[in-house]
Amino acid sequence: MPNRTGRLRRAGALAGLVLLVATLAGGAHAQPSYTVRWGDTLTAIAARYGTTVPALASLNGIDPTNILLSGTTLSLPADGGGAAGGHLVRRGETLSGIAARYGTTVSALVRANGLASPHLVVAGTRLSISGSSATAAPPSAETAAAGSIAGVIDYWSGYYGVDSRLVRALAWMESGYQADITSHAGAWGVMQVTPSAWAFVEDVLVGASIPRTADGNVRVGVAYLAHLLAQVGGDERLALGAYYQGLAGVRARGLLPETRRYVADVLALKSRV
Repeated sequence: MPNRTGRLRRAGALAGLVLLVATLAGGAHAQPSYTVRWGDTLTAIAARYGTTVPALASLNGIDPTNILLSGTTLSLPADGGGAAGGHLVRRGETLSGIAARYGTTVSALVRANGLASPHLVVAGTRLSISGSSATAAPPSAETAAAGSIAGVIDYWSGYYGVDSRLVRALAWMESGYQADITSHAGAWGVMQVTPSAWAFVEDVLVGASIPRTADGNVRVGVAYLAHLLAQVGGDERLALGAYYQGLAGVRARGLLPETRRYVADVLALKSRV
């Protein structure tokens, strides 16, 4: 992520489009619900609790593109409440990422669901999450797939609703999965996050301090990529271009030649990492 100080700050003006994460509320026999607060996107809420954005929007009578205000209570589908309702596998997810998210193991998922392979899970499958906590909690770099960078990437990709293959490719392009490298522009870690980008994610997207760890670095990078994808209507080419060139620069000048080469390289890696 090149030095884009100023561009990221200007992107703060768009923060009103960022949806907020919620926490579980209500009794065991009540309609599952969440009280909205700073922290994440509606996509992440749906991903975390095994439902979909359209299902949440329909149940609550809301437009998913509108702002969610802090303090709003969202009802949840009765079968989309984390481990109790299982996990609905989405495109791009891996068993290692799902296991890390629910505090269980790949082997436990394979046994509980009678899966033929620990390396393949089909989108649309609802997995039983036995022996895990009732809700998915953010892992540390040590607990996500035994500390593997790929496992951490898979976790935060699922949390923020981003294709894990895209994030893996981006991380490989940026750093080769190296957690302790710093560029001449001050970009650091697996996702090569600049100080200004980190501040934007903390101040605008999450609303809380994020530890300067490998896990935190991946979280910041994925949260920022999810934000960019939302800003460009899910267009991966434009989102990757904005990650490299800056969102304002892409909107003003399109993808520059260097940026186009960068984007092409990341997308070429997507099917290989």
